[in-house]
Amino acid sequence: MDEAGYLCNIPVKEMSSYTSYHERNYPAFFNGKKLQIVSRHEKHRYIAPPLVAATGLIVESFTEIDTDLLGTFSGEVERTMAPLDCAREKCRLAAAYFSEGYLLASEGSFGPHPAFGLLSAGEEWLLFYDIAEKKEIIVRDVTLDICFRGERLTEETACLSFLEQVGFPRQKVIVKSSQHQPARIIKNLEQTAEVIEAMREMVQQNGDCFIETDMRAMNNPARQRHLLQLGTRLAEKLCSICEQCGWYGFSVTRVERGLPCSWCGSQTDGVLYEVCSCAQCGFEKENYFPKGKQQEDPQFCNQCNP
Repeated sequence: MDEAGYLCNIPVKEMSSYTSYHERNYPAFFNGKKLQIVSRHEKHRYIAPPLVAATGLIVESFTEIDTDLLGTFSGEVERTMAPLDCAREKCRLAAAYFSEGYLLASEGSFGPHPAFGLLSAGEEWLLFYDIAEKKEIIVRDVTLDICFRGERLTEETACLSFLEQVGFPRQKVIVKSSQHQPARIIKNLEQTAEVIEAMREMVQQNGDCFIETDMRAMNNPARQRHLLQLGTRLAEKLCSICEQCGWYGFSVTRVERGLPCSWCGSQTDGVLYEVCSCAQCGFEKENYFPKGKQQEDPQFCNQCNP
């Protein structure tokens, strides 16, 4: 599919964030080369547009690998690996089919926010793999913009309310005989009547059922937005060139905290500088005051506001 084929699936208001890349020259590393996105869930539709616009890569969807064997959101197969390891395994399996070019895999997880446990969050990883160089570029992000819900049901009224709240049919749902280790799972429901019928069957058999949002990328608009954002961040990384050796992917690898308080001068947890590094030659560069401020607000100082 060509670039226009990807763009036609993205709302116009979301295109503005990456169309400016057209004003840049494509990096010689990528222009005209192929990137295979390893997924059976149409992730290429959301990750590809900023990458195509920024780099000139020819993006294709690679579906030969059954990624569901590594784990499913709905519970048929338990994921035993960490998300990044799972994305890495997808690329490892796909690498057997190609001798050159690039691979990309993503993996998401949903649950309590890693820092604010009372809030639900979505974590997404993108792993870009250079087949010839055997090098990785990794992007990770956590978002609160998710549609991740589930509910035990016994009656149609509650089912209809759930569908309205999650935005069905654009946001798809899954009906299961139970929340954990379900004996039956029904996916790919397009109409409200189909959901109600599935619910009725399971309630008649079991006394209740469980309905949840489908977290697969092609059926979850919130996740689609997040993948587009990560695609943009990956494009920025790929277009960041090391000033020492000219290699791609020169980006932040760690931060140093200790931004001084504007009142007392004590060190705070604010970021003082970022360290950008090159995976190819090891060159590093410090970028001071990356947040645009040289002092921290006293409300974030442990001395002024313990």
